[in-house]
Amino acid sequence: MSFLKKLLVTAAFSAAMFVNAAYAENVKIALVVKSLGNGFFDAANKGAEEAAKELGDVEVIYTGPTKATAEAQIEVINSLIAQKVNAIAVSANDADALVPVLKKAMDRGITVISWDSGVAKEGRQLHLNPSDTGLIGETIIKLAADYLPEGGDVAILSASSTATNQNAWIEAAKKVLPE
Repeated sequence: MSFLKKLLVTAAFSAAMFVNAAYAENVKIALVVKSLGNGFFDAANKGAEEAAKELGDVEVIYTGPTKATAEAQIEVINSLIAQKVNAIAVSANDADALVPVLKKAMDRGITVISWDSGVAKEGRQLHLNPSDTGLIGETIIKLAADYLPEGGDVAILSASSTATNQNAWIEAAKKVLPE
C-alpha cells in the first residue's frame, strides 16, 4: 500500500472513530496542501482519490491556497470547519501558525492529522512522515557529491523558511556534510 493510501486509510479510520455512527457512512476528508498547482500534491490527491474509491463512502476534498502561506491555509481550514468535514489532513506551510485554527477544528470534533510537513503536536492528533528525515538529508548530500565528484560549493535551498519538513531535511543534510 502506498504512503498516500495509508494516509487516507488512517484519516478515514480516525475520522470514523471520532464521528457518531449516523455520520460515519459518508466520511468527508479534506486533503489540505501547501499550495495548489504543485505536482507532488496533485499526485497525493490522485492517490487519495484511488484509496477513497477502494474504501467506499469516503469523499476527498482536495484543497489548498494558491499562495503557499500560513494565512492562506488558515482561510482554507476555516472554510472546511464551516463545511463540517470529518477529517483534515494537512501539509503545513508553518508548523506553529496553523495550531489555533486546527485546535478549533479538533474542538468541533474534526480529526486532524498532518502529513509531509508537520504541524506542532498541539495542533494535530497524528503526524504521518513519508520518509526518514535523516535518510533524506543523507541522500541530498550523496546526490550533490555524485554530481560534483571533484568537489565544489553546494547551496541548499528551501522553498520557504517555515517549511517544517524542508528545514528538517536541511539540518539532517548539514550533519552529514564533510568538514
